[in-house]
Amino acid sequence: MNQSPGIVLVSHSAQLAAGLRELLAQIATDRVPVALAGGTADGGLGTSYDRIAEAITEADRGAGVIILPDLGSSVLTALTVLEDHPRPDVLLVDAPFVEGAVAAAVTAASGADLATVAEAARQARGIAKLEAPEAGPQPTSGAEGSSVSAQVTLPATLHARPAGRLAQEAAKFTSAIRLEYGAKTVNPTGVLTVMSLGATAGGTVTVHAEGPDADAAVETLAAILAEVE
Repeated sequence: MNQSPGIVLVSHSAQLAAGLRELLAQIATDRVPVALAGGTADGGLGTSYDRIAEAITEADRGAGVIILPDLGSSVLTALTVLEDHPRPDVLLVDAPFVEGAVAAAVTAASGADLATVAEAARQARGIAKLEAPEAGPQPTSGAEGSSVSAQVTLPATLHARPAGRLAQEAAKFTSAIRLEYGAKTVNPTGVLTVMSLGATAGGTVTVHAEGPDADAAVETLAAILAEVE
């Protein structure tokens, strides 16, 4: 099995970073290395250059590392570490701390590479929590190939792991794809985008695809939805 990109959580609070790692272990997998750089060396609130440098080493299993800071000096300190020890496979990612970490961990657990994991974290910035997300670009009638749809009744609520699989598989197709649930429509471009549907057990999700590989796209995504547990 290929190694997973690692994640470094940089926070002013050691307890906040530890709690987030616990959350990631529950919704992603312990196969994704998550290292902590929380608080100062004496146990206070703040950030530590040495802790960040050590966490990068701890999280690195050969597939690169993304660094997710919470705010303020955590960003500046992480930047300083990377300036002193530049590496092309260690990326400081501008993303919301919790949502970005969730998106990154689930995407990494699905087998994605470093660039894909980093982009999943960045996309978390645009996901609304309370308002229904705007519908993404709709497939156009001018697309070559067939237009295919399928409806799937969810056996369980659509949570992070299957959402991550949906996003990863959707990216493999050239067809324009969208998922519909109730009044919401999204393009399955990332784990949090898919989760924003709020699809629950017993609900019906419609998969639409238009393009040269629409049949395969709908079949693949519908099968993932049908196996949610």
